[in-house]
Amino acid sequence: MPIAERRNQTVVLKAELFGHLRVSVDGQVIALPASKKTRGLLGYLLSSDRARTRSELCDLLWEDAEDPRAALRWSLSKLRTALGPERLVADRNIVDLRREALETDLASVEVVSSQIDGAPTEALMRTQALFRGEFLNGLDLSECYSFHEWCQAERSRLVRLHEQLLTTLLSRTRSDPKQALEFAHKLVGLNPFDEAAHIRVIELQFSLGRAAEAKAQATQCRKIFRAELGLEPSPALEQACREPADPMPDAPGLREINSFPSPRTVSSGFVGRQEELSLIREALDRMPAEVILIVGAPGIGKSALLSEVGRHFGDLRLSARAVEAERLRPLGIWRDALRSLSVDGVDAGLRDALKDLLDDHVGKTASRSKEQHFEPFRAFLSALATTGPVLVALDDLQWMEPSSCALLSYLVRNLQTEPVRFCLAARAGEIDDNEAVQSLLSSLGERLRRLSLTGLATDDALTLARTLQPEGEVSESVRMAQGNPLYLKVLSRRDAAPETSASLDDALSNRIERLSQPAINLASWASVFGRSIPMDKAVEASGSEVSEALDLVEELERHEMTRSLDGGTCEFTHDLIRDATYERLSITRRRLMHGRIADLLARDMETAPDQAVQVLHHAAMSDRHELAARAAVLAGAHALRALANAEAAEIARKGLFHAEKLGPGPARISLFIRLYRCLVLALSGFSTGKFPKLVADLGTQVSLASQHAMAPEVAEGEYLLSVLYQELGDLEAASQATARAATAASRMKARKRVRQLANSARCLLELGRDIPRAEELCRDARAFADAEGISDVEVFWSQGLLAYWQGDLASAAEKLDNALTLARQSEDRWRECKCLTWAAMIALERDRPAAAIEFAGDLWSLAGKVGEGAMAPLAETIRALARDDSDALETALASLERADDKSHLAYTLNLAAEKAARNGSRCIAAELAKRAYSYADAIDNGNERALAQAQAYLFGETVGDPEALWEWSRDPSSPAFTARVRRVLSRAARQDE
Repeated sequence: MPIAERRNQTVVLKAELFGHLRVSVDGQVIALPASKKTRGLLGYLLSSDRARTRSELCDLLWEDAEDPRAALRWSLSKLRTALGPERLVADRNIVDLRREALETDLASVEVVSSQIDGAPTEALMRTQALFRGEFLNGLDLSECYSFHEWCQAERSRLVRLHEQLLTTLLSRTRSDPKQALEFAHKLVGLNPFDEAAHIRVIELQFSLGRAAEAKAQATQCRKIFRAELGLEPSPALEQACREPADPMPDAPGLREINSFPSPRTVSSGFVGRQEELSLIREALDRMPAEVILIVGAPGIGKSALLSEVGRHFGDLRLSARAVEAERLRPLGIWRDALRSLSVDGVDAGLRDALKDLLDDHVGKTASRSKEQHFEPFRAFLSALATTGPVLVALDDLQWMEPSSCALLSYLVRNLQTEPVRFCLAARAGEIDDNEAVQSLLSSLGERLRRLSLTGLATDDALTLARTLQPEGEVSESVRMAQGNPLYLKVLSRRDAAPETSASLDDALSNRIERLSQPAINLASWASVFGRSIPMDKAVEASGSEVSEALDLVEELERHEMTRSLDGGTCEFTHDLIRDATYERLSITRRRLMHGRIADLLARDMETAPDQAVQVLHHAAMSDRHELAARAAVLAGAHALRALANAEAAEIARKGLFHAEKLGPGPARISLFIRLYRCLVLALSGFSTGKFPKLVADLGTQVSLASQHAMAPEVAEGEYLLSVLYQELGDLEAASQATARAATAASRMKARKRVRQLANSARCLLELGRDIPRAEELCRDARAFADAEGISDVEVFWSQGLLAYWQGDLASAAEKLDNALTLARQSEDRWRECKCLTWAAMIALERDRPAAAIEFAGDLWSLAGKVGEGAMAPLAETIRALARDDSDALETALASLERADDKSHLAYTLNLAAEKAARNGSRCIAAELAKRAYSYADAIDNGNERALAQAQAYLFGETVGDPEALWEWSRDPSSPAFTARVRRVLSRAARQDE
């Protein structure tokens, strides 16, 4: 009977939290959900000693999710299915496990460890045996900051507890050197930088007569200290290396580890999966072709099947894998896929186009049209397809970042009629944790063909085993592998020992141990890099000599641990081999190795900002908070330039998390302001639900910057606050923040001063507040810019808005066009969107519908790449107004209302009222004016409110306070209103006369 259907409350649920999370009932292992967050949730509940609130769990694992409680409900439903509904206790507020029938290795360790000194040695040995691996191995979830912090803290605590336990056992087994040596080795493994632990190993080896091993241990200790700490061991190590006179003779029968590599296994061809291949070929031959998604467990053969599909397809294929450590590198998998394309036989024009895409010339063009980001990828694939069918094969989709998902969606939609086919692969279950991938798969709808891989059939497994191991009996290996091709390959090696391999983990561990120690060391460094390993950096990090490293690389390839790639890089032959190598490292050593790699990569991140994401990852894994925050600033700016707003926001949040860990002072404040800039610009135009907290947090940093007399940071922070207040509809607060930014600008140097003065003027003009002050700021900004020879987007933008306010629409259009050009040159997406909006609005008022439609089209295209927000509905509204399409206008206005963009709703409704009146529809015009008034009044937009009230009056309707209208009309030259509004107010005054 399935576990989920059992109802016997007395059956004990046993959980192992050390090593990979494992849960069983009556010895039967329960298949846990593949989702890492769901398994992380289970691990947290199993290690907790009390019930947890839903809010706690949401903050722990889904802080940045759109609907955290829905995500929690989904994970709980998966756990109920796996464990059985009776195991979980949950209501609207709390979640817990039934603890009366629950046993965990962690609880057993805690009980004994609380009384180590008084516990029997046998009990301590049993407890020590429970430390089968790292706590919740593979579930640290670095993207979930709170969970990651908790997990790291627990691991550190449990490592200290393990060290205490081993030290006690070592002391109690001094009379049995062989047993004591086992514990001493474990202590070195926990902390290879503990010199005393190395000395204990050396002393015990000498006492057993193993002088050579003792000296090798000392050599290894010196190498670790020199390479990774930059220190020499103390004289105590040299003292321990002096061989005692009467060593204890070694016992017979000790197993010698063979340090020589085994003969290379014969390379095998693809075996089995003929039914799957037939289904894939059939799906790819359809018109339009289906998009194939191969899903399955790690090691089940997804990548091999994907490669076989590519081999049958031909030479025109783009292949790449997403990388877990590079999930924030915009379009990373596409750059890798383009590099994989063979250019043999490809004409010169296509080769040049490919070079432009790889060099990212698209992102560096001086002027960008609406198609200049995703379109070059489509155009290249379309042109390539004229030479023959093209296959795009992308692996490990579960780690693909949002911008790559968006590009894949764009290509699938826009290449339906072209001979371009898409075949994808992902780990089952883990794709559920990637919202961008889930959204992509949902959007594909019926075009998606999902193919779930299970183990190889017995006959195919036997064929593969005999190919790998032509001589000898293979039936036992086939039985143990249970259809898993990777496991079968490991067990079928000539140097494998199937009878001692109880699991794939054991088999992989045995395989690593058969390498020489220097090769294990290099493999360890390679595993810390991740999938794609720059061998020059790996060799430099490991401290190996180049000549020695060449031999070690050859040894790793001979043992089929790694394989060479183009460009001086290599990769592990499978992720599970990389994981097994990495998991052998102690927490302390991992942290230092990540830190060393972060320093190496950081040397180039200023000139190669796409590398900053890797620096961020390694710095985060080594608790190098300042370096992580600096890398996040560069990586976030790079993501914004690449239109990857989702990644930019995530990078900024990671950077803020690390900046929070820094000590107080100007450096910390500066990093905070720069990271908030990235976050605010990435979120601008999206849901404002989290903006109030963002305003409070940013305001705190601005206050601290003011206390430290950091004028540039104060001005930048106030500017960002004005953006947030404007998004929230608080125009008064935005105006005040703009004024404060202008004050801070007086302390800036030339370029920053010009930018901030112009920005302050522009904000006041957009807000319609203190126009005389705005004119003064515009003059100052222009004077400073002319004197310093500065050409700045904010200067032209503010000059254009001032001309618009004064009624000189031709000059306004010219200035905005200059500002738009500068924004595109600097790849400033936020200012590009804003300038496009103003350019389209001015074109409407100048009665130039074609220009308005073109600007709106560019705005709509940009909105589709950086995220919908309010930009796309606004672009559709402008297009509808330019085309005089009343039906399209109502649809667009409804979308704009859903986006809650009251400022542009007031403006476009007023413009629509004018058009309706010119067309003779005064009743419709009056209704539109009244709607405009309600939106303008809601956000205290005096300019649009006065215009709406005056228009309604002209159309025979009364809205708002009539006395206010008469007061405005008495002073038609008031700078409080734009020239357009003043003209309408004058008409209203004349009609009253």
